[in-house]
Amino acid sequence: MKKRVWILNHYAIPPTIGGITRHFDYAKELVKRGYDVTIFASSFDHKQRVEMLEKGSKFKIEDYSGVGFVWIKTTPYKKNDLKRVINILSFAKNLYFIAKNFEKPDTIIASSFHPLTWVVGYWLSKKKKADFVAEVRDLWPQSGIDLGAFKEGSLIVRLLRRLEKFIYTKAKYVITVLPKADEYIQSLGISKEKIVHISNGCDVERFDSLKDSVPEEVKKILDEHEGYFKACYLGALGKANAMETIIEAAKYVQEKVDDRIHFLIIGDGPEKEKLERMAKELNLANVFFYDPVSKLSVPGLLERVDITLVSMHNLKVYRFGISLNKLFDYLCAAKPIVFAGNVANDIVKDSGAGISCDAYDSKGFAEGIIKLYEMSEDERKRMGQKGREYVEKYHDIKKLADRLEQIINGDGN
Repeated sequence: MKKRVWILNHYAIPPTIGGITRHFDYAKELVKRGYDVTIFASSFDHKQRVEMLEKGSKFKIEDYSGVGFVWIKTTPYKKNDLKRVINILSFAKNLYFIAKNFEKPDTIIASSFHPLTWVVGYWLSKKKKADFVAEVRDLWPQSGIDLGAFKEGSLIVRLLRRLEKFIYTKAKYVITVLPKADEYIQSLGISKEKIVHISNGCDVERFDSLKDSVPEEVKKILDEHEGYFKACYLGALGKANAMETIIEAAKYVQEKVDDRIHFLIIGDGPEKEKLERMAKELNLANVFFYDPVSKLSVPGLLERVDITLVSMHNLKVYRFGISLNKLFDYLCAAKPIVFAGNVANDIVKDSGAGISCDAYDSKGFAEGIIKLYEMSEDERKRMGQKGREYVEKYHDIKKLADRLEQIINGDGN
């Protein structure tokens, strides 16, 4: 009898929507191996602020390539204010009361962004007598402290520390996305044997099957920049993404090479309007903003740009490393990357897939772009190929799913 697995993730999505498909990718691979996998997620798309359920519906079940999605109604919001907190609370409450009526799973994997998903996952595991696995995508409350949102020693921090230690203690395994998060988790007294690192990655097979496709949303973008050298940023436009570095670099590039290099900023988020104003105030004729594209459109888009861009803030939390989904897409596309950031694991540097500089070094970032622009196409291809080989070796979903399967079967080590 095949094992039944639940994955709880407030923000999980299928590839038909623009965003992070980590859990769908793993779930699809597990389904191929004979597992029954259901993902429980919010029906409110927090990137585009769109509700997917009809009025009056509490939840909806859909199937994507054999992966079950249970879309759970949550309170909508527009900004990162009190309504978003209510959205989180409503997801936790509705998740418990809806999921408890589903047939018993063998394993429940509860994934943070916020720790309430852990709490509900633990409660459900007790009720259903299932194995409980906690996945850590953000270190609560440490990430909040490092970002300046929480103060060390405050009541909320003390409560969150007690909660995270409780969850780590009760979990059969703790999955970490960040490569060095195990150091932090062990410092809380958690055994090294139950901590498993499973990074983000790329579905290489799906990526390759789609790279020759040029959907209309991609064609429209590319047609507007035909004949220009295209430097692409693809992803969220939030405070965590340090996009000012890229916009400032675009000004330097414009001064050096006019508008021969076009910056394509494709995504959405709370900082988008601010960044658009910044580009306008700097009189930039080489920066262009576009709405997010479907995950299924990403391979065709990246196949037809010249280089890719990533910028990071200089934050203490990055001492535990990073695992950016966009970075693995860039690597899989074999496109050179310009990276700005001070992190424990500089994949761009380690793989030889591009040029790295310090966080906020907009001049160094711009110089890296110009250097790639001045290279021959063959030189850029060789650089991009190094990234492709790196992602195939270390971050292909099929290989990462092997580790997840071991956890489900109780063989994490």
